[in-house]
Amino acid sequence: MPGVTDPDLLVRARKLMGLYRGGVGGERGNAGRRLGAFLREHDLTLFDLDPSLPVSQDLAALDAWRESAALLTRLGTDAQDDALTALVDADDLTEPEMRRLMDAVDLHRLAEVRVDGWAALDGLDPAALRQAAAAITPADVLAAQGSLAARLRFAAARQLYFRTHPPRLIRTETPTQAAFVRGLIETLTGHPTLPPDPEGVRAHLNAQQLARVRALTATFLPEAERRAAQAAREFGEALARQEPG
Repeated sequence: MPGVTDPDLLVRARKLMGLYRGGVGGERGNAGRRLGAFLREHDLTLFDLDPSLPVSQDLAALDAWRESAALLTRLGTDAQDDALTALVDADDLTEPEMRRLMDAVDLHRLAEVRVDGWAALDGLDPAALRQAAAAITPADVLAAQGSLAARLRFAAARQLYFRTHPPRLIRTETPTQAAFVRGLIETLTGHPTLPPDPEGVRAHLNAQQLARVRALTATFLPEAERRAAQAAREFGEALARQEPG
């Protein structure tokens, strides 16, 4: 019986696998039956056809197949460069897969290649964005979402934002006030506030944003506290009306 290294067998099996993946209805079902029979006849597994698949003859594994997972198997091989070109824009990687990809990519080099395009799309100064991108850390990338390229874009823009918006303190006296101010700032800026501070809420704001937050706080903070107190009262009333368990 030919072994798994027989190239003709592998070519035939991969063609059947392609028909199964791309087929619909009866065509797909027929290709699946032929592929399953072929694997059993020649003692092949799905792994022999694609290293991203398990060592199994169960075609159910093909239904969960992902191109990104297949591309990841090429890292460390002669086909790595082509795989990386596709993987940096893949948006379906798990966190472990993202970490593996990051180990194979020069983050700052990738950012340097993409930064002019990001600047044009976001209306930012390319030189300033390039300097900000040079300060990106792996932790910045892992804190974002999406593909590696999208995470880098977000991290670069955020670094630039921090450089052009100094940290400010909005003093608050109660948790309700702090929650109100955090809501204002994060909605106005699109960026999270800094870690909790006993004196109030700290965030990166430019002068215009700071003035806006202070004006809204001065005008609406009493109303925010009134609504919070009313919501707490209504919650207590609703609990009291519930029948004892």
